[in-house]
This record gives sequence, C-alpha cells and structure tokens, in this order.
Amino acid sequence: MAGHYQLTQIASIVRSLEAPVTSVIHNDTSFLAGDKNGTLTKWNISDGNRSWSKNLDPSISDICIQQKVIMVANGRYLSCLASEDGEVLWSVDFDGACDLVTLNQKTVWVTSSVYEIEIGHFVGCKVHELQKKDGKIIQSIELPSKAWSLEGRGFDCIIGLGRPEPGVYSVLSQNGKLTSVTGTPNLPIVRSVASGNGYISFLTASEVAFEINPDGYLHNTEHNATCVGYRHDGQWLTSARIKEIYGQGRGETDIRIVEARDVVSSDDMTLITTDYNPTEGILDFGNSKINWSHEGEVTSYCGHGNIMSVGFSTGETMLLETGVIENRVESSEFPNHDDSNIRARLRMLRFEE
Repeated sequence: MAGHYQLTQIASIVRSLEAPVTSVIHNDTSFLAGDKNGTLTKWNISDGNRSWSKNLDPSISDICIQQKVIMVANGRYLSCLASEDGEVLWSVDFDGACDLVTLNQKTVWVTSSVYEIEIGHFVGCKVHELQKKDGKIIQSIELPSKAWSLEGRGFDCIIGLGRPEPGVYSVLSQNGKLTSVTGTPNLPIVRSVASGNGYISFLTASEVAFEINPDGYLHNTEHNATCVGYRHDGQWLTSARIKEIYGQGRGETDIRIVEARDVVSSDDMTLITTDYNPTEGILDFGNSKINWSHEGEVTSYCGHGNIMSVGFSTGETMLLETGVIENRVESSEFPNHDDSNIRARLRMLRFEE
C-alpha cells in the first residue's frame, strides 16, 4: 500500500452541485453531473471550465452521452440535449418516472415505472425503444416488475427486474418480446455492470452475484456477495474475490473490505468503495494500491478511458485521472520528484472559483 489520501488530494477536478449527485458520466473531452434538483452541468476536461448548466425538473435519474447528443432521464421525461450547448432537441413524456437509459447508434432504450403509494409497489413498468434522431417510439413493452438495471447489447438490451417477478431478460430491437436469459436465477436484481469485452454481471437482493457471457449464457455465480464488478484487467470481482486480492478486514489495507459495496474500473485503474461514512476504499492502479476516504456517500460513478468520474451525496463530483494520481503518489513517496507540471495542472483544475 502507498499510504492514505483524502480523495480531494488526488482528484484532478472537484466540482459541486447544490443537491446530492444522482448521475455522472464522461467521455474523452467532457464530464457531466446531474443532481436531485434536476440540474445538469457539463464541464470541459481540458481546462475544468463549466461549459453549460441546464435545469431539467424535477430530478435526474440517469445520463447517457454519445458523440454530439446527451440522453437524460428526468422525472417523467426522456430528454435529448445537444452536447455543445445543452439545447433540448426533443423530449418525450411517459406515464410515471423514467428510470434508466442506454443508447446505441440508432435507438434509445429507456425504462419507466409508477410507484403506487397505496399498495407500496411499482406498477405500470415498461421498457421503451425510441428513435435517437427524433424520439419517435418504436415499441413499448410491459414488464412484470420494475427494471433495476438496463444494459445495451448491440441494438438490443438486457434488463434486470426486481420483485414480484424478478430475473434477467433480453429484449430485441423492434421485436416486442421479453425473453428470459437462459440459466440465470430468478432473483430480484439490484444492479448490473458491463465489462469491456461483452460480459454483464448482476447483483441480487439475495446477495447472489452472477455473470452472463457475450452469447447470453450464465458464466459465473457466487453467493454471499455484497458487490460485483470488474477489475481494470478484466477480472470478475465479488466480495470474496476482493478480499482475496486486497486482504482480509483491517490490516494491510486498513479498510473493512467485508463491507465493499461498489466496484468501478477504467482502462487502467479500479476503485472500490465501502458504505461507511466517511466512505473509504481502495484505488488500484499500475503497481500501486492506495487507501482513500471522503465524506458522504458515493451515489454515482463512471469509468471510461483512463478517467473515472464519481458523484457524492454531498453534491460533489470528482474526476480521477491515472496520470495525475500516479504523479501525486510518486511525489509523496519521493520528495525530490519533479512534479511541477502536474502540480500546475492541479492548481488550474482542482476547485472552481
């Protein structure tokens, strides 16, 4: 281990929204964060400057970005915005709330649901496929339960449902059918994560984690799992595997790995979080592993390229870059290390005036 850091010490960029962050995402040039009040803000990665900010009441639940367009699930709406200036190109409203969104080159998939207070259940749950260019609905398929995960697969999608009729299902583009993924357990899905090589992992409310391969067949299963994800080298990670790699309980890692909750990876680093307040975790990159901590709960994250974006319940969102972190750690271990260039970048980007 290479020591302990506050996450703000090693983050390239730290920005704050007025409400808890509900969704973050980034590409090679920009990063975006949406909050509980419906504010969506875009910043430039190169200089850290704010590009634009837009209010999309009532709240933002999910964001996707692809080339020149941004898809946002906000309240009952799916909104398509121009990446350059935040102009709303089109917006479609649904019965209930839009929950999750993913897109491909031609179409957009979005899930929606209605929470019925009197019975304490979600009703009217659906998955919709729309044309990306104009928001025209191609198909709307009723779901037996609320979708808690949504992953794109080519032009199709894979969804994970909760109670009362849980499980993992595939939906083909323009097909209109909901098909159970062969061999997967009928357990309530909590979340999913996709690897860079076509595998998808699921975590269930029953603490069972499982993985399907690119052909859609069950590949791995593990019990007593509190988290699931992928290391930056492609290894499948669950609670037990994290303990094997990073140590048992307090000791070498100085964090309670048994409480690992989230795993997010970029091309060359892996971030593991716990659900303690302050949140603690491990950052694994190159030949180094460091401990980190930060006040507030991690509420959203994204790994892309050599960058991670992380959002917190405190309203903060941070950008983590492998090169910056490596230089920061190296300079702390070797005081004579010349890190003037990286320090200049951090002074420019770290906090917004």
